[in-house]
Amino acid sequence: MPGLDPGGNIICKLASAVIAVVLAIFIACMVDSYHKINEGHVGIYFKHGALRDKVTKPGVHFLMPFFEDYEEVRIRPETFSMDPIVSITKDGIENTFREVTAITTIRVDKLVMMAKKYGMEFKKVLVFDRIKEDLRIFCANHTIDEVYNTMFLDIVSNVRENVKSSISRL
Repeated sequence: MPGLDPGGNIICKLASAVIAVVLAIFIACMVDSYHKINEGHVGIYFKHGALRDKVTKPGVHFLMPFFEDYEEVRIRPETFSMDPIVSITKDGIENTFREVTAITTIRVDKLVMMAKKYGMEFKKVLVFDRIKEDLRIFCANHTIDEVYNTMFLDIVSNVRENVKSSISRL
C-alpha cells in the first residue's frame, strides 16, 4: 500500500511487545508479593532463606517479590493428639499410652526466637518430645502399680509441670 511507512509498523510492534512484557512482569511481582494472614495466625518472614525479625498480624500484606517468603504460624491454642507413647516402668513392664492430647499456644514476642533456635517445627521439639520424655521418666521411676493405680491421676500434673519448667528455663 502506498504511503505507509514499514519502519513505523515495526516500531509499534516492538513497543507493544515491550509494554506487554513489562506489564506481565509487574503482574507477576504483584501476585508473588500479595499474601493474606488469617485470624488467629501471625506471619513470619524469610529473606533469601534467613529468618527475619518481622512478625505481622492478620490481614493483607505485601512482601518483596521473589526475595522474601513467609510462613503463617498459628498463635491460638491448638490441640494435638500424639502418637502412642511406649514406656517401661521401674519393674520392667512395658506399657503404651494412647491418645495423649496436648494443647499448645505461642507467645508472639517469643515466636521468632523459638523459630530461629528450634526451626519451624518448634512445637514438636519443645512440647511433644518433652512430653514423651517426661512420661517415660515418670514411668521409669515408678512401678506398674504406682503408674496405673496409686499415682495415675498425678501423671498429668507431674508431666505438665516438668514440661513447663523445662521450657521456661530456655
